[in-house]
Order: sequence, then C-alpha cells, then structure tokens
Amino acid sequence: MDLISLDDLDITELPMPPQGVLAVVHACARNEMDATRISELITQVPSLSAELLRISNTAYFGFSREVTSIARAVTLIGHRVLRNVALCIALKATLKSDQLPAFPVAEFWEAALRRGVCARILAAETAHDKEAGFTVGLLQDFGLLVMFYLNPKVTNEWSRLSELTPDSRYDLEQQLFNTTHDRVGLQLAQAWLLPEEFTIAMGYHHRGTPAEIDKSSVELCKLAQCADWMSAVFTSDNRREAIKQSRSLLLDYYGISSEQSNDLMAQVAVSMNEAASAFRFDLGEQVDFEDLIGEANLHLVEENLSFQQMNWHLEHTLKERDKIASELNKELDLAREVQRSLLPGESDNLEGVAGLNVSAKVVSGDFYDFYKLRNGKVAFCIADVSGKGMNAALLMAKASSLFHCLGKSIHDPSKLLAMLNREILETSIHGMFVTMLAGVFDPESRVVKIANAGHLPAILMRGGTFDSEYPAMAPPLGVIPEAIFPLDELRLTSNMHLYLYTDGLLEAKVNGEQRLEREGLLQLFSRYSDIPPAMRLLHIVTDVRSRGGRVDDDMTILLLKG
Repeated sequence: MDLISLDDLDITELPMPPQGVLAVVHACARNEMDATRISELITQVPSLSAELLRISNTAYFGFSREVTSIARAVTLIGHRVLRNVALCIALKATLKSDQLPAFPVAEFWEAALRRGVCARILAAETAHDKEAGFTVGLLQDFGLLVMFYLNPKVTNEWSRLSELTPDSRYDLEQQLFNTTHDRVGLQLAQAWLLPEEFTIAMGYHHRGTPAEIDKSSVELCKLAQCADWMSAVFTSDNRREAIKQSRSLLLDYYGISSEQSNDLMAQVAVSMNEAASAFRFDLGEQVDFEDLIGEANLHLVEENLSFQQMNWHLEHTLKERDKIASELNKELDLAREVQRSLLPGESDNLEGVAGLNVSAKVVSGDFYDFYKLRNGKVAFCIADVSGKGMNAALLMAKASSLFHCLGKSIHDPSKLLAMLNREILETSIHGMFVTMLAGVFDPESRVVKIANAGHLPAILMRGGTFDSEYPAMAPPLGVIPEAIFPLDELRLTSNMHLYLYTDGLLEAKVNGEQRLEREGLLQLFSRYSDIPPAMRLLHIVTDVRSRGGRVDDDMTILLLKG
C-alpha cells in the first residue's frame, strides 16, 4: 500500500485551522496585547465570538453571573485560558466529518476529549495549569487524525487502534503509516506556529523531551503521557495493563497512590459530560470507573481459579525446557569454540594488522582472517554470511576454512575469490551467500591488492581524515557462476590506515533508535586514529556501546596500518 506522509505534501495543502481563530491564539501570547485589542480581534470572527460566549456560560467555567459580552468574557477568562479555549475551537474546526467521510470522527474526538479531561483533572490535583492540561490532552493525538486523512484506505484500522494501550497503539501506527502521531503533530504545530509548550507536548509525549526544553513544557509532556494511559483505562481491551501503568506513572511523577488515582478516575465520567456540553462534542454512553475496576477484578478472580492446574503444567514444561536448553547450550558451546579457533589468535598477531569480532548471537556469521605467506606478504579478508544463527555459522566455517587453505597457494585476491565462489556454489544452501573482501599486503613495498565480492567498501583514512574508499564491483560469493572479481591496488604510506568492516557496525543503534551509519563510523575512525591498531578497534566498539548502542547484528572490523 502506498502511504502518504507530510513530507510528500506542501503544508498549505492540508486543512488549516481558521486563520482568524489562530490570530487570536497568537495575540494572546503577546504581552503588548491588552484585553480591549484581543476583544476586537475576537469580534471579527463571528463563530469564535458566539462559541466563546456560549462556553463562558456553561458549567465548565461555573461563573456566578451570566457573561453577556466578549470584553467581559476576556476579562473573566484571562489571556492564557482564552488562548487555550480558542485553540481547542480552532483544532476542532480543522478537520470535519465531511472531509473524512468513512472515518468515525466523533469517536476520535470523544477519545481526544477524554484525554483532555483526564489531563485537566490531573493538573488540578497536582497544582498545574488545568486549562493548559485540557488543551494538551485534546491536541496530543491530532496527528493521528491527519494520518487517516492522508491515508483513507486504512480507515478500517481505527477500531483496532482505538482499543489498544498507548504503547501498543504507537507501535501499530508505525507499522501502518511508517510514522507516528507525535511526529506528525510536531510538524503541524510548528507549521501553525502554536505556542511552544503545546508544540513540545504534541511532539514529545511519547518520547523523551530535548535537553534544552524548559520545565513547564516537560511537565505538560508528563501530563499528556499520564492522561493517555488514564484515558486507556476506559477504552483499552487490556484494562488491567492500562490501570497498572496509569498507577505506576502517577506514583512516579506525582507521588499519587493507587487509592488517589482511583479517586481521580472516578471524576472522569462526570467531567466528560461537562466538557462535551461546553465544547459541543457528541458522546456515547460513559462507563463509570467503579464498574470498570470491578470488571477487571472479576477477570482476575476467574483466572486465579485455574492457576493451580496451570501451575502443574508449567512446572512440567519448565523441566522439559531446562533439559533441552542444557543440551543445546552444550552444542552451542562447542560451536562457539570451533568458531573461535577459526579466528586469528594472539599468537597470530602481525605488526600493523588487527581484527575484532563481536557476535550478536552465541555463534556468528561474520569472520575475518589474516596470516603471513611464505614470501613475507600478508593475506587478509573480512566476510559476512547472509542470515544469522547456526546455518550462517556453518557457512562461515566453510568459507573461513577455504580462505585459510586456498589463500596460501593463490596470492592473487581476484583469482582467490573466483575459486572460493565456485566452491561455495557447489555446496551452499539455496539462498545463502557470502560477501567477502580479500587482499594481500606487502609490508616492504606497502602495496595492498584487494578484490571485493559484494562487501561494504574498504575505507582508506589518511591520519584522521577520509581519503578514499574501494566499493564492490562484483556480486557476493555463491550467487553467480564464473563471476569476475576486479582487482584494486593502493599503497599504504605512513599515517594511512585501511579499514574493512561488516554492516553490523553501521547498523548498531546509538542514542536510542539512531543508527551509526557511515558518517558516524568515519567520526570514530578519526577520533581514535592515533591509537595502536588493536586498542583502536576495541575503543571503537566500546564507544558504540557506551552511547547506549544496541547490537542487532555481528560487528567485525579489520585494520591495516601504513
């Protein structure tokens, strides 16, 4: 399915909030704007004037006397609250039912209103701005509505999304849209020049806030996160998880106990009706929190009745599992020892050559090798076997053994790869292949000859500066019979370093979900360029891991120093 994102569109192509209402929102944030000038702006937008007067006279604000003029409403409500009310009105008018004909817009706004109500209740309890909390709760998932507007073919997924907990919903959004509502919301808020605290809350209520963000914006993000989980208690198909996570967040952020959190939840149904009346939302029948908590406890009792029966089966299954795991671990230990024996050991060290392998699993699909030939030259290679696990490890063992054996008599890397290609094609498992970069280094002339079979480019650094790279000009081994593997030649002069590596290093996750990629790798090569080869490789891998790096694939790296 072809998906449309905001990146594919000019922001002006999207539905926009009414400009007159947005002008009031922006004016309320400016210190030089007094109540008289703001009142004049409001009167220029008849729909906003009517809504403001109507809302001012509802139970939502609870003023003792009827508010009969815009000027009086502005004075009573205040600039900040007026800004929030105007923003809610503007957002609700941005996308209407006729613009999403097959989408249940009323259901979306009911869910948004519930988050707003939960945030308002929590803000009042924790001495925060309750109207700002309500506005953030109403705004925070607006990006999801826009995602459905851009991709109407997935409208039928709304019912599934609406019943999930916030974390599960977030994951499913990524699968369905290749993005999430907070990222889209952040783009919209920035395009519409919304107040910064609302922009931050829309964009970061699921992610950690940037370090430079002020405390009030961070607090709004916390309110939004808690409101999301509190709202899920009333809608999720996993209510016990929603209750558990809500209580955990409320306790961690605000020291609110389980009993206090129950009291807050109990206010939601009544507050929903008040807010719906004020902002003209259509509501379905509201479920009382006491009924929900009773239902969750009933399910728990029913599950506990069968616990003893399940326990016996579980004990039996665990014993079988432990037995199988013990036998498997013995096999894996043996496989690991075999693989270690195929890699160069400390006794094989050569001056100016170093390698390092970090496996993502017990057994690895990556390998490197280097050894001294009879003529004094050094044969070397790095390789990556397709796939992971035992099959990849077995092919790795075969390819490594072939290189170590044939490389002692075939000193031309191009011819050596051609021979390896034929051998692997004869016996490899269908669909598996090996990328390999092989070479010969002459320590006297400093000449390096390399051939690349579908592997990542070798990178040549001059000191800490990138010099050049040598990409693959031929397919991986085990793919095409009689493939030709072109030869490259270079001279490693003083202060030059040739790096060979596997994709596990490029794809290592650092700083959350960000991948290291080529630029990050070049920075590491530059940072540690003055360290001896073996220690340099260790520093590079340690640096990746110290930044929260997650290794999903084997990491292997080989270095030749000029």
